[in-house]
Amino acid sequence: MRLLESPTHPERSMLEWALYWAEQGWPVFPLRPNGKEPLFPNPHPKGSKERGECTGQCGLVGHGVHDGTRDPEKIAKWWGQNPNAGIGGSTLGRLVVDFDYQHGARRLDVLPPTREHLSGRGNGNVHVVYGVGGGIAQQIKAGTHVLGAGVDIRAGAGSYVVLPPSAHPDTGRPYTVADGAVREHTLTDDDVRAIWSAYGATLPGAGSPARSHDLPEGGVRLGGSNIVELLSNPPERGSGQTNDWLTKVAGHYAHQYRDKRDLYVLHVQLAAAMVDSSYEDTETVMDSIWGSEQAKPIPADERQQRIAERVEAKLVEHEAKAQFTRALAELEPAEPFDAGSLAEILARPDTTRFRVDGLVLSEGFTTVVAARKTGKTTFNLNLADSLLTGRDFLGRFPVEPVEGRIALLNFEVAAKQVAHWANLVGVDPDRFDIVTLRGRRNPLLHPQDRADLAEYLRAREVEFLFVDPLSRAFYGDNANDNTQMQRFLSDLDTFARSEVGATDVVLNVHAGWNADRSRGASATEDHPDSIIWLKPGDREKGDKSTYIEAKGRDVDVEEMQLAFDPSTYRLSLTGEGSRREVKQAQKRSDLEPEILRLVTARPGINSGAITKALKERGNSFQKGAENDALRAMRAAGRIGWKKGPNNASLWYPAGHPDAATTAPLAGIGEEEF
Repeated sequence: MRLLESPTHPERSMLEWALYWAEQGWPVFPLRPNGKEPLFPNPHPKGSKERGECTGQCGLVGHGVHDGTRDPEKIAKWWGQNPNAGIGGSTLGRLVVDFDYQHGARRLDVLPPTREHLSGRGNGNVHVVYGVGGGIAQQIKAGTHVLGAGVDIRAGAGSYVVLPPSAHPDTGRPYTVADGAVREHTLTDDDVRAIWSAYGATLPGAGSPARSHDLPEGGVRLGGSNIVELLSNPPERGSGQTNDWLTKVAGHYAHQYRDKRDLYVLHVQLAAAMVDSSYEDTETVMDSIWGSEQAKPIPADERQQRIAERVEAKLVEHEAKAQFTRALAELEPAEPFDAGSLAEILARPDTTRFRVDGLVLSEGFTTVVAARKTGKTTFNLNLADSLLTGRDFLGRFPVEPVEGRIALLNFEVAAKQVAHWANLVGVDPDRFDIVTLRGRRNPLLHPQDRADLAEYLRAREVEFLFVDPLSRAFYGDNANDNTQMQRFLSDLDTFARSEVGATDVVLNVHAGWNADRSRGASATEDHPDSIIWLKPGDREKGDKSTYIEAKGRDVDVEEMQLAFDPSTYRLSLTGEGSRREVKQAQKRSDLEPEILRLVTARPGINSGAITKALKERGNSFQKGAENDALRAMRAAGRIGWKKGPNNASLWYPAGHPDAATTAPLAGIGEEEF
């Protein structure tokens, strides 16, 4: 988009003006059309802690001046959706002297020449705009009547002004730039001393200025006024002094109750009720003053006192937790440690090492890392069925059946859908529990929910626990953080074994993009005793199969193809190998029709001639694939073979009188080829 050539150009849209001001270094945000208030409403409820403290950390808009940005994409979006919105400009890095002549302002010649913005009020009110240079200038705070009656200051990140050509709410006329050719002057310390001295004002840093009349938000706390005097002399209702008076009262309480917003709100509301219990700007004043107070640094002596108080509070909390832990231990003794000498442990009665032979360790923690659409739920239900019935898992792996029950903590699928699939597999309906947690708060994070869930599962005598999936069960804020992930996995172990009483845990984990590792932190693969991968075939090549592989402590299952029976929802091993082996077998299979045509057309053709002919016909294959196909066809009895001159292999149609046809599946040795 083309920006403004001149800031006084009369035919530019508000969007183009907003982009222009951003280019001049102003963080901008939308104002209500013909108003000075921010366009976006605050996203936090009135009276909430977040409403007073959040300055955009929540990721939402609606934080007034703190929404200000110079990002052209955000600006284009905001004004593209709200083309008539006014423009608010954060005074970050600037100082604006606001002359309000209706409040008695006097302009002295001591102010250095700089850029000026004329108010749309039409009475001569003006914003005199400076850059901030010297150290004293950087200490200047926003406030009302800082340089005398009607001379307000707007400065710093928490303050803003209305920028041209926004319309004034009282007149509808635009703010304008007095002279676009004049540059902003940067205030030096000497400039500040001269200005403040001429106006008889206290130098910045020696006092606390008040909040501006001109804007509803963004000012800082007014200090110095005696609160007793203020409360003893409230203004008359409708006198026009309520906002000023309430701002001063709020400034006092914002400082006094800096860490206790609820008390701050209570006292300001009580004060407002002394004048007008229905005063419409009470919330606006409270939010503005509270936000400004929170943005200010705490004085050093007060800071040390607060640090000491918080340290003491944390020490008390720590000691209380220690005493609580000791008291709880007396009421609920912990389980004894599983400890003993090597001889003592070896002398214990033998127990099985595997729950599923060679795949799932007994009393272990197993993760199933599954790529999308590889059937992890079906896999879990087949495993549950084998554990309840004692049937070999996948038709190959012997199991040690559970004596109790199996439960699924289901964070992902509707309860009825899981039940339908389990019924198709044939899972014992009286020994399989489904706890559906989709759409509710995570019980692992909330103590009472967690205790209730553990009590339910323990009462059901759950022995084997499935958790599906990790991404929904995880309660940290960063699944890529190893410390958070390890803490969660250890806690899940504690919940399952100590609180529920289960002996085995299977946790489903979504695979990364290449299906060869889990998503997120590496702790998801460091913690378990064994990991089972469910990997998809080459979907683009038509291989819709799923493949299983497993690694872990005494677990080493090479990649194998799974077969799915849609009529029973049962899984089994096909006898085929890995995806690579299946892919190679498919390539051999693709060559067989061409080879058969060649052998039929030219009985007695040798291997080299077959290779040459296949290439001439445009067949694509890796070196040796044609020889693998010939061996497979001979082993299956689909072609005949005999040894020719110089030990060449000659190939014939099956049953040809000049060659021997091998009985199907008899096979041949490499040395014969």
